[in-house]
Amino acid sequence: MKTTLSRAVNNRLRYYRIELIDNLFGESLLIRTYGSLLRAKATRTITEVYSNRFDAHRAYEKLLELKIRKGYR
Repeated sequence: MKTTLSRAVNNRLRYYRIELIDNLFGESLLIRTYGSLLRAKATRTITEVYSNRFDAHRAYEKLLELKIRKGYR
């Protein structure tokens, strides 16, 4: 599952990508990547490891709701 959101901040286009994947060890990874749409490289990538899919999905939904409240679309 992957979601990409964007918004304009001080006339700069920003993006925030949230991705939920499973690894080979049975864990779920929540990968958050953000940066400027005008640059080739991401500003930062953060990976969180969850022991089960339910907790990872709950964190994904909570993060998505938070970013929408902050103005990302």
